[in-house]
Amino acid sequence: FQFGQTCLGSKVGATEPYAGRFDKDGVAKFDVSGIELGTKDGVLDYAFITISNFQGVFLKKSAAISVSARTSPEQIISLFGEPYWTDNKDDDESILFYEYQNGSIELQFEFPGKHSLGFITLSRNGVLSDSKQRKAYGVTKDWPPK
Repeated sequence: FQFGQTCLGSKVGATEPYAGRFDKDGVAKFDVSGIELGTKDGVLDYAFITISNFQGVFLKKSAAISVSARTSPEQIISLFGEPYWTDNKDDDESILFYEYQNGSIELQFEFPGKHSLGFITLSRNGVLSDSKQRKAYGVTKDWPPK
């Protein structure tokens, strides 16, 4: 769970191309590239990716995977398995939530219009790590996930 060579929860290395680009709030935005990175307490906390602008490569276990705005929820499920939770309440959006490391790492795939991928969020202690948010999303599964 990393962006460049920096793992979530680690201090951003000086050799990272984005090092030194964080504002006073710990956020670095690269709108042209579709990337926003955030730090908390001096370590990498999240990466938010806008797929339509993203120009990088996604890796899973060091192998490149094909993910684009044309990627469907079914394709994500074939790549990552069944999500911990799927939010389909909103008629215009679907979100697949994947929880790792006992819920301390969250990977979200957001599908505006429910069919094509719009955003990916990789974060420490994501949305569903908060009991109030789990309740708001209607989560009925045990926490932390196993």
